[in-house]
Amino acid sequence: MTRSVWQILAQKYDRRPHYTWQAVLVDDDGQQVRLASVVGGKLIHYTRGIEEVMQRPSDLTFWRGRWYNVFTNFHEDGTLRNLYCNVAMPPLIEDSTITFVDLDLDVQYWPDGTFRILDMDEFEQHRVQYGYPDWVQTNALQAVNDILALAEARDGPFGILAR
Repeated sequence: MTRSVWQILAQKYDRRPHYTWQAVLVDDDGQQVRLASVVGGKLIHYTRGIEEVMQRPSDLTFWRGRWYNVFTNFHEDGTLRNLYCNVAMPPLIEDSTITFVDLDLDVQYWPDGTFRILDMDEFEQHRVQYGYPDWVQTNALQAVNDILALAEARDGPFGILAR
């Protein structure tokens, strides 16, 4: 069975393209869309001005209505590298494209369950630069708490982490 190829498009708050790559649909249960990156496919990072070939597999989890998504990243040998959680506005899912606004704030988890919150400085800078309304800021900061709670419960993609 051939799985359909989707386009993943991350945007900045002003809707400029941030980065894009292809993934194949694994499952869509109506609440959650799970995909797998196309190893060997091209990642175009517009804001950094680079294009590179995807070397390692990643599983991608997007929830309709949630202010984050989770990329489960693996080493070439299939062992878990990390989980990278993007704080983002809820995705727009149309045809075979998932578009989301990346709000720059991230949470990264390692296989042993340790984590760090990343890019708070970038979030603060872009909050001002793009004029994030209060409701966007509130939802973004709440998303960090939601990610931490989901990981603590080892729910969803976080079930792969050590206890």
